Amino acid sequence: MDEQDLLDLRQRLGDDHLGRRLRAQVDRSLRIKGQGRGGPHFENFSPMIQAVGLGLRLTGLMGRAQRNALALTVHERSVSIAGLPPAFNGLRVLHLSDLHLDGYLGFGGRIAAALRGQQFDLALLTGDFRFYDAGRYQQLAAELTALVPALACRLGIFGILGNHDFIEMAPLIERAGVRLLLNEAVALEIDGARLWLVGLDDAHFYGLHDFQKALAGVPAAEPRLLMVHSPEVIPEAAAHGFCLYLAGHTHGGQMCLPGGFTPYVNVRCARDQIVGAWRQGMMEGYTSAGVGSSGVFGRFFCPPEIVIHQLMVGA
Repeated sequence: MDEQDLLDLRQRLGDDHLGRRLRAQVDRSLRIKGQGRGGPHFENFSPMIQAVGLGLRLTGLMGRAQRNALALTVHERSVSIAGLPPAFNGLRVLHLSDLHLDGYLGFGGRIAAALRGQQFDLALLTGDFRFYDAGRYQQLAAELTALVPALACRLGIFGILGNHDFIEMAPLIERAGVRLLLNEAVALEIDGARLWLVGLDDAHFYGLHDFQKALAGVPAAEPRLLMVHSPEVIPEAAAHGFCLYLAGHTHGGQMCLPGGFTPYVNVRCARDQIVGAWRQGMMEGYTSAGVGSSGVFGRFFCPPEIVIHQLMVGA
């Protein structure tokens, strides 16, 4: 990120938001405590991650865990949305979360290959573009270059930042072709009808989500879809009248017991909102199990998922 990128972010986000983001990123005391909704953040505790990796290697299970993590599949679901304009009926929304692209060499290309032949109108990426939280971004840039062309669609590619993502990454991600929404909103238009897409900054670790700022230009009577990295601001989102809430972060547990039960939950929300479809009042929601892996590149009893949500007009 050069000086002009920093000046652009300062103008876009404001001194307060950008300053708080940068301070939190360099304050090592926040790595376990955090300042957002989740916590304590044991997923950031290096000895625990190293112990899991060592255990998989010693038991000979690392290879199987990696093969599981590379078994990328696409599944589709229909979701009925109250108040959806008829022009958006049948809209196909690709939802990718927790890509952690630099966790496995060539992973961006593998995701692109899994998407070959799929049809969608809008591509949404709900945070955690990177695997490592230190070091340079060359591999991330290369993986994005391999992936983003496969996401091209008529309404565009949009994303938000997750708890693994530093604000300095924003220019790199946007130059690759993903428009980030950082407590911002954009109107999607079809035949004169509008559906607002709103994206919040990370609520889980940084606690810098701002509904008021994001909704400042959104008419109260018009439908809005929300991207948040984690399912931890669901009650607030429902109170603000969102019709659909898309999130990730949890990886569905990533390393689960048979049957998909996760013994470790790294979010503060209802257990039935940890993964998959859920509903809060009039708001539909979906928490993705994620595409990539965190800490250790591997999965058990929790396959990676790429989801296409087909939006249908509901009552």
